[in-house]
Amino acid sequence: MRHQLLAIVAVAAALISGPRVQAGVVAFNFNGAGVSGSGLLTYGPNTVVGDPAGSYAITDVSGTFSDSNLGLSNVTIVGLLPIDPVNPPKGGLFPVSFSSIAVTNPSHPGGGTSYDNLLYPGGSPWVCEDYPGFGGYLDVYGMVFKLSNGYLVNLWSNGTWPGGPPLDYGVAVIDRTNTIVDYVAGGIASAVVPEPGSAVLLSVGLLSALAWRGRKGRAE
Repeated sequence: MRHQLLAIVAVAAALISGPRVQAGVVAFNFNGAGVSGSGLLTYGPNTVVGDPAGSYAITDVSGTFSDSNLGLSNVTIVGLLPIDPVNPPKGGLFPVSFSSIAVTNPSHPGGGTSYDNLLYPGGSPWVCEDYPGFGGYLDVYGMVFKLSNGYLVNLWSNGTWPGGPPLDYGVAVIDRTNTIVDYVAGGIASAVVPEPGSAVLLSVGLLSALAWRGRKGRAE
């Protein structure tokens, strides 16, 4: 019995402490200022040279989105808008994955709606030289996902800084004519929760099975 315990503990330890998981899924949600949403983000290794350390590439997104300002309720999220990095790269602190959507009414003169589809499990770094905010599971450019009605939604982190406001998020909704029809600069709370890893679940299952076997043996 003791040898079985040692063997299973060794397997569980190897599974948990093995190479860092390079892909995964996290549940996300956000709510505030009339907009809300929830779903799953799938991510993997970021192979783009020049993106911030600690970043992962968001590869897919699913869930629902609501915007009471536009009368949208539980609209299905049908996927991620792929990045289309500007060429040449902007340089400086900007991620090489920095992309932009041309819109008819940009929130900043001369600009579009920027995004990079990067996930930061440890919190986003400073990535914009003319804005001090950092932190959050997205950076200040965020991600863009597609809705079943043809709209696009840009969700980003406003970050924070010493002496600055609390961390919050913003949302821009873009319609089929590339017009921003709702722009919420901040006041949105958002969070991610990792999905249980298969290795951890397996190790827990092994230990549970061993505990059951031990109890059964004692009962006999």
